[in-house]
Amino acid sequence: MIERFNQIHFNLNKFKSILVYLLLYQSTLFAQGEWIKTQTPTHLDLKSIYFLDSLRGWVAGDSGVILFTSDGGKNWSFQNSTVNTSIHDIFFLDSLNGWGLTWHRNQYGPTGTTFLKTTNGGQTWTSEIYGKDLTFIYSIFFTDLLNGWLCGEPGIILRTRNGGIDWIEARINNIQFSNFPIKKLKFFNNNFGIGCGGVIDIFGVIWRTTDGGENWDAFAIGPEPINDFQIISNDFIFAVGGDYEYGTAVSHSTDFGLTWNYRTLDIFGIANSVAFRNAKEGWLNLKGERKFLVTIDSGYTWTEYFTPDSVQPNKIIFTDSLHGYAVCDSGYFLKYIPPIQTTVEQFETNKSTNTKIFDFEIYPNPFNSNLKVEITLNQSGNLKIEIYSILGEKIQTIEEKFVSDGKYTFNFYPQNLNSGVYFIKVSLNEYSAVKKLIYLK
Repeated sequence: MIERFNQIHFNLNKFKSILVYLLLYQSTLFAQGEWIKTQTPTHLDLKSIYFLDSLRGWVAGDSGVILFTSDGGKNWSFQNSTVNTSIHDIFFLDSLNGWGLTWHRNQYGPTGTTFLKTTNGGQTWTSEIYGKDLTFIYSIFFTDLLNGWLCGEPGIILRTRNGGIDWIEARINNIQFSNFPIKKLKFFNNNFGIGCGGVIDIFGVIWRTTDGGENWDAFAIGPEPINDFQIISNDFIFAVGGDYEYGTAVSHSTDFGLTWNYRTLDIFGIANSVAFRNAKEGWLNLKGERKFLVTIDSGYTWTEYFTPDSVQPNKIIFTDSLHGYAVCDSGYFLKYIPPIQTTVEQFETNKSTNTKIFDFEIYPNPFNSNLKVEITLNQSGNLKIEIYSILGEKIQTIEEKFVSDGKYTFNFYPQNLNSGVYFIKVSLNEYSAVKKLIYLK
């Protein structure tokens, strides 16, 4: 009797926990996606990341570590960088040609920049010391095998026309920002490029070129440094930065970087990386705060999102609207899971009649041993009913067959499922809808 009471009490507590979870997080959990944590083969801090597509990518960080994946981060292989200092940036033009940046040092600290290069996808790397001491390069960018750019401090932009054999210092027209660190640069096309940087409590600065990087104009857009930016469309650029006194700062331009709207978010932390999944949903990570900020309205409002197990993200990217990745301290790697459509109101409709193609109900919900699925079809077609996990992984197909229009009832008997939140997806031809359900053992 006591054991039975304890089991009932345990199930009730699980149910309460799930309900509390849903009440607290359903407003944000399904508005955007979420992140899951994996461990790479290293426990060193990872600082930089570059993916060619959703599968092939490189991550790099402390002690010269470089890892490569060809399956979206499921498996990794070590590459020999030939250096043992932290790699600050990594960039690949294609599957063969890539570059990296590190700072060589003596017993007193960093003394200059060392370039890394590969022509075989990282199977072998070569290193070369930049000849000018006390020059620290932060970012590297190539548009083709011959033309590339570097930026760093003190206030330097370098240009190569021969694949990095020679680097020539570009002209920056505004001398008042001549010693300001330049954290990142990127080109829209062969002629038009943007850079960002600045100094805390003085200015956040944008550098801009329209002649292929030969000449740059620099201008202040706010009081705190700009650490990263993303070109979201031809005219929409979003930038982030800030400091610990005034908090996170964001800025955007809608005229190819000519003018900027700068504001602080009243959120403690410095944003050092930003990536937009699409024009609406964007993410930034806060240095040392073990969390992201996320927007689903193009950057007008932001919500705090705490990282799994409080890992510290250092750089975030999206390769497309469905695949995002972040590198973290202690060798952790985060993978983005896109949102799942969850409301019946989001049914596809028949545009010629403006009526629903089908409707369905599930009960009981929460359920234990048996879930009933009642479907009303307004046309015939190929019907499929599937169960998905909260991470978007397909668990089971309940039914898949051709049916005529009418009303049907199907039963789902769970096997080897853990208690938790799941989704049921019903598809008819090219139309589909999803509902959320709760399973309690």
